[in-house]
Amino acid sequence: MAAKVKVHWLIDKCPKPQDCGKCLEVCPSTVFVLVATDRERYKEPENWVIIPSFELFCTTCNKCIDICPKDAIKIEIKEAE
Repeated sequence: MAAKVKVHWLIDKCPKPQDCGKCLEVCPSTVFVLVATDRERYKEPENWVIIPSFELFCTTCNKCIDICPKDAIKIEIKEAE
C-alpha cells in the first residue's frame, strides 16, 4: 500500500516566515514556497506565508521539522486505501 504525505505549516507558530526560512533552505525536495500575501505595486510586501505546494515530492526526511526553531511544521503520513 502506498502512503500519502500531508505537510502542514502552522502560521500561528511562525507568523513571520521571511525572517527565518530555514525550512526553505534545508528541504531537498523543495516542497515549500514563500508567498507574499499583501502584494501591492511599487511596495515591498510585509506579510508572508509558507505554502507546502509540492508535498507530492516530500520524502519525509524530516529535515524541515528538525531545523524549525518554532516547531511550525508537521508531516502527516496516511496509508492509501
